[in-house]
Amino acid sequence: MLYTKEQKKELEEMVTAFGDYLRNSEYLELIWSDKIGYILLKIWVSSRSIPLAPVIIEDGEMLCEELFCEIANDVLEYTGNGHDRKNADPLERAEIRRRYQPYIEQFPQYQKLAEEILMGEDSMYP
Repeated sequence: MLYTKEQKKELEEMVTAFGDYLRNSEYLELIWSDKIGYILLKIWVSSRSIPLAPVIIEDGEMLCEELFCEIANDVLEYTGNGHDRKNADPLERAEIRRRYQPYIEQFPQYQKLAEEILMGEDSMYP
């Protein structure tokens, strides 16, 4: 079994919740494999390449972490300040929190995770 019934339900809810974000992202593609489950691809559309290794999603927390990191990176890329999350200025942090809010409302169990990511703490996944 790829996921427990509870994990599969949470992942499906997340895929729905983050659906517009994933569809509109130029850099992400989430796909399903009957053999290994959800796979997050970090892509470059312009060169039709996958510059980073695919991420096999273990559970909802992992998917949420990956997507929260990408949302934060989107904000930092937009501002063009050339720094990481740990060094985000107050306006950047406020915008990241604003973008997280709809997802936190749906998945309040990941509020702490969102704050850790916002502060630039390292991932719990390799």
